[in-house]
Amino acid sequence: MSTTSRPTPRRKYDNSRRRADALARQRSIIEAATALFVEQGFGATSIDQIADVSPQTIYATYGSKAVVLSRAIDVAVLGDYDEIPLMQRAPVLAEMSGQQHRLHFATAAHFVRALHERVAPLMRVMEQAASTDPGLEELRTRLVRQIRADCAVWIAQLGPTALRPGLTEAQAADVMVTVQAPYLYSMFTVDLGWSPDRYEEWLAHAMPHLLLRPELLTDWPQRRLHGRT
Repeated sequence: MSTTSRPTPRRKYDNSRRRADALARQRSIIEAATALFVEQGFGATSIDQIADVSPQTIYATYGSKAVVLSRAIDVAVLGDYDEIPLMQRAPVLAEMSGQQHRLHFATAAHFVRALHERVAPLMRVMEQAASTDPGLEELRTRLVRQIRADCAVWIAQLGPTALRPGLTEAQAADVMVTVQAPYLYSMFTVDLGWSPDRYEEWLAHAMPHLLLRPELLTDWPQRRLHGRT
């Protein structure tokens, strides 16, 4: 019988705990930064103030304060840290009859309202500081293009035969990105004092009336905001 000992196999290194700690640290940075950006603005918020980690850790993770804001906006857009694209979460605007269109646009307006409640305060911070930071201007351009691309998906779901005469799909996407832009939500709810409910009701009425053929709107009631703020 051989007395030669067999080498003990090495255990595989499990770095799942380290990854979990890193993710938790990144989330704490983003959550702290989000609160500070909204409360103080971009310029008044320093890296030293963000989370309970060293500035070196934040710079090593994100590179700059503008990237921290960018990541905070990305998280606010989705509402969580899952990497499921926004339009895979969005309701579908399929071409249907007038009554079904009304329901689908109401659902879409509620989706946009919930999105803006999360992201519009951060977008307002970005808009106010974009002229002073090239990184934020690039971020602004990227976000506008992404919103426009998402609107184009919704317009494609409606189909060209549902659109107002003479309105191309590209023009319809431009209309949609304008009426549901985050800055417009902020203007209504912050500057003009509208409630989110009033904004949602307005958007549910505005989108189809600007986009759809008139005959698809014949059984829609007149818009009533009831004077709510």
